[in-house]
Formats: sequence, structure tokens, C-alpha cells
Amino acid sequence: MYSGIFVFGSEIFEKPSRDKISLLPLELSWKIFLYLDDASLRSACRASKIWKRIIVSHKKLRGSLNLFELALKMGSKRLARFYKTNQKLMRKMSRKNYLAVGENKVESTRNSNKKAKRAGEDVTI
Repeated sequence: MYSGIFVFGSEIFEKPSRDKISLLPLELSWKIFLYLDDASLRSACRASKIWKRIIVSHKKLRGSLNLFELALKMGSKRLARFYKTNQKLMRKMSRKNYLAVGENKVESTRNSNKKAKRAGEDVTI
């Protein structure tokens, strides 16, 4: 009925207006964003929260966005591709708290010899 809150005939809070792309159906918005390259897609993602939600909701758009971010962070597309293909494994390994496989033993960093009163009974701690 009303688009905002009115006090004595003046509007206090306006209803937020939406842009043309977010007013379109989701499938048409996806088609528009599919025409953008990676850099433009990242800029569009930063331009509007609604646009970011639209982009993240599409698997192909989300994949190209993530690949571009990783290429910026890691410096090359080969490293980004490696990270993307092994992402589940790396996430699983980062959660585990384990010792690496190999000849690792828990050893004391400090050796001290305690001599007993009797001869021949040295105890290493």
C-alpha cells in the first residue's frame, strides 16, 4: 500500500530502488553476466551486493570468479588451476592435526644426566 513510512504527509524512509539487472529474472541476469570477462566480473561483484549474490549463485560464473581471484593471489593460472582441482584435499588436510609421515619421533630437547649415589646407575631424563 505505502512505499515507506509517512509522518504528517512527508516520507521518512524511502523504499530502496533496485537497478535494471537485478529486476530481471535470474536466468537473464546470468546471461548478461556471462558476457563479461573475469576482470569485469570481479568489478561487478564489488559494485553491488545483489549483483554479487547473482554471480555467486551461478556455478560457471562463480568458478571463473574464483579462478581469477586465485590467479591474482598466487600469481599464475597454473597454480590457480592446481589449487582449484585439489581444493577439497587441501581443505581436508588443513583441518587435520597430524604428524607428517616419516622418521619423526618425539624427543626431549634437553638431556641431563642424574647420577645416583650408587655407582653405575645413571638415569637420563
